[in-house]
Amino acid sequence: MFGRILSAAALAALSATPALALSCAYPTVAGAYLNAADSPADYVIGVGRLSFTGPSDPPHGPTMQGGDPNQMIGFTQPAQFDGELFTGTDFDSSRVLPVTIAVGCISAWCGSAAPVDYGLFFFRVAGGTYILDEGACPANTFPDAHPGMLLEVVDCHSGTCPGNW
Repeated sequence: MFGRILSAAALAALSATPALALSCAYPTVAGAYLNAADSPADYVIGVGRLSFTGPSDPPHGPTMQGGDPNQMIGFTQPAQFDGELFTGTDFDSSRVLPVTIAVGCISAWCGSAAPVDYGLFFFRVAGGTYILDEGACPANTFPDAHPGMLLEVVDCHSGTCPGNW
């Protein structure tokens, strides 16, 4: 009986507190493709290098709204993409593009911006600007891209998103 009372009390105490961690689904190439395809925004998919071209705005990264660490505000990071864009059949359109990495936050958790030597990226296009959205749950950047990821984009574009790796 005493064990049940402690368990119930512990459960009540835990349910009355805010969540202590953010749970994110594991990002997949097929998931990123389907999210982009279902979005009203335009997307461009690229594989290559992403490098920073200047300081973030604000320079120190995410900030607390009103001094509250549970109300974080994201930041932007200017960057450059140098690689190949997906043309509908292959990654064969070589481009160098200015990119804005838009780092977003959910409560106390924020995404991050990092240079990537060779990755797969899903860029949102708004007003002629290429934007890489990096939320608290990452879903648009796949560092260390490999041929299976690229084949998955091709398969998704042709109507099947099986996951080739």
